[in-house]
Amino acid sequence: MNEVYHSGEIAVQESAGERKMAMSTGRIITDTIIKGAINFIEQQPLSVVSSMDAQGQIWVSLLVGDFGFTEVPRQNALILHTDKIYSPANDLFFENIQHHPTIGALYIELATRRRFRINGQVQRQNQQVFVNISEAYPNCPKYIQKRVMSDPERFIEVEPIITKGDLLTPHQREWIRKADTLFVGSSSGQESNAQLDASHRGGNTGFVQLIDEQTLKIPDYKGNGMFNTLGNFAKNPEAGLLFIDFAQGKTLQLTGTAALLFDQNSPEDQDTTGGTGRYWTFKIRHWTETNNHHKVDWKLMDYSPFNP
Repeated sequence: MNEVYHSGEIAVQESAGERKMAMSTGRIITDTIIKGAINFIEQQPLSVVSSMDAQGQIWVSLLVGDFGFTEVPRQNALILHTDKIYSPANDLFFENIQHHPTIGALYIELATRRRFRINGQVQRQNQQVFVNISEAYPNCPKYIQKRVMSDPERFIEVEPIITKGDLLTPHQREWIRKADTLFVGSSSGQESNAQLDASHRGGNTGFVQLIDEQTLKIPDYKGNGMFNTLGNFAKNPEAGLLFIDFAQGKTLQLTGTAALLFDQNSPEDQDTTGGTGRYWTFKIRHWTETNNHHKVDWKLMDYSPFNP
């Protein structure tokens, strides 16, 4: 098969002893959306997207809108209809794609634990964002907490309240300590042709550790062996995180740098990581908190049975 991985991904695969698995699972990566996923994508009322700002910092955003705000005109392209999106119009995403026209997108349905990842080049024209797909592939349902969303006929626009800072507040630290879900953005570099990625991480409440006011520590559980996110970290430490307060409709976006932490073999570390002995750390540079980001009712049904 043609090599679908860059040097950072290959290095992490080899370090983890999962290169053979990665070569097998890598066959799912193509530049088109499989036909069975088209309806899934077009029916989603939310998408998680990563973008890079003018300083090379990575941010992760939550787009919420009417069902069908994403259109798949053909298998190698997407159209995001911004007039159907009710996330804040001044979200960093819309400014960032003017500076760096590449995004990572994750379509995830928490109620069914289905998800599909897309990376591509973007161009904005009036009320549409066109995405030419570079990579597209499904992901397994592991570590996704099942949440059911109420299904309104239409979402409503709310007035966001946005604050920014550098050091986490006590409220934000508690938010992160209680989180069972986060989303991470990464990139294979800072060049114009570098691929951005958006991915999901989940675990039982408390799986994210706070080392200090600026540093988080996240376990890396067993997965598909591709190491797209960690491979990006190996090439480019810039990263972004997104935490969602599902009960209050708030988001917390963090940008900073990530570092790999492997071979942690104490009994506690083996238990925490589900036997991998792998973590990654995230050092916060800036944060953006948005209250009244969206109005969606979520209900937590159960935690993933795969959580360590």
